[in-house]
Order: sequence, then C-alpha cells, then structure tokens
Amino acid sequence: MSQFNIGSKAFIAGEALEPYRRVKLSAGSGTQVEYADAGEAFIGFTAAKAAQGEMVSVDLKTRGRTFKMTAAGAIAVGGDFYGAADGKISATVSGSIQGNVLEASAADAEIIEGLVV
Repeated sequence: MSQFNIGSKAFIAGEALEPYRRVKLSAGSGTQVEYADAGEAFIGFTAAKAAQGEMVSVDLKTRGRTFKMTAAGAIAVGGDFYGAADGKISATVSGSIQGNVLEASAADAEIIEGLVV
C-alpha cells in the first residue's frame, strides 16, 4: 500500500522563488517547481524564499485549510481569486476560479489568507 504526503513537500526551486506564491511542477520534472502564472494550474504555495537550485518547502494545495498567499493587487474580502503572474493571485478573471480570500488586499505584494476551491 502506498502512503501519500498530504501536507508539505520539498522540491528544488527551478527559479528564484518568494514565499507564499503559487507554484507548478517544471516541465518534465517531478522534483523541480517554478511559478504558476496567470490562468495556470498549481500544486501548492511556497513556504519560504529560495534561490534557484535550493530546496523549497511547498504547502500542497488541499481543501479544508487556509493558506497564506501573495496578492497582485486589490481583492475584496470573500472575493474569488484567480492565478496571476509570478505565482501571485488576483481578482482579475484568468482561467478557472482557484479560491476565495478571507482577508482583503489593497496593493501588490500584500500577504493575505485564503481558501483553495
């Protein structure tokens, strides 16, 4: 029987990464991550800053818990969020809804709390 990690997992940073950003697996890799951009699916959120080639802990996206995430601009409390460039989140429609925010953001690079849907 296989056992699966449903919390955090360590990956290699495929580029310099900031904390609380959405990441995806790098093309052709199961061990390296890079930012998920606007409209792209993601596997989780970075837990800390990492230089390219360093190990980075990723909080794997799951339902039933909250995450810290980096806003790309203003988002109202309870608003839907979508993927934005450089792993950030935005109220601007791009692809599918990825979650809802529990805190408002007023400007770029604010760290807020949200839920993944």
